[in-house]
Amino acid sequence: MMWKRIFATSAATLTLLGGSMLATAAPAQADGTCPSNALCIWDSTSFGGLRILTRSTNTCFNMGKFDFGYIRSYDNNLSVNGYVHNYAGSGVWYQARTLPAGGFSSDIGVPGLGGLAEDWVCMGSADLSDFVY
Repeated sequence: MMWKRIFATSAATLTLLGGSMLATAAPAQADGTCPSNALCIWDSTSFGGLRILTRSTNTCFNMGKFDFGYIRSYDNNLSVNGYVHNYAGSGVWYQARTLPAGGFSSDIGVPGLGGLAEDWVCMGSADLSDFVY
């Protein structure tokens, strides 16, 4: 009889312990709060601060047109890559970062990315030269 009581108590304790772990476990969140079929970029880490959202898959936009800091985090739910182009001066841009299709980062770790008025983000096969020259 004693063994039955010990076994039942141990089983109940393990069940409660397991249940409490499941109840307190935080839900997994792989990326930010960006709708499907959109690219979102934020000017703070962890998908915070101001957000720019685009659903276009073949255009470029000038970062200087927005009241926005630097690109600090992103979530790309589009089927195409996004490309960040920084202005190097004298009419020259260089591709500074790829925001891969389906990719995200809560902290890209690149200081000053997209922060100049001349910096651009292009989606898919859009050609930057079609927009800046």
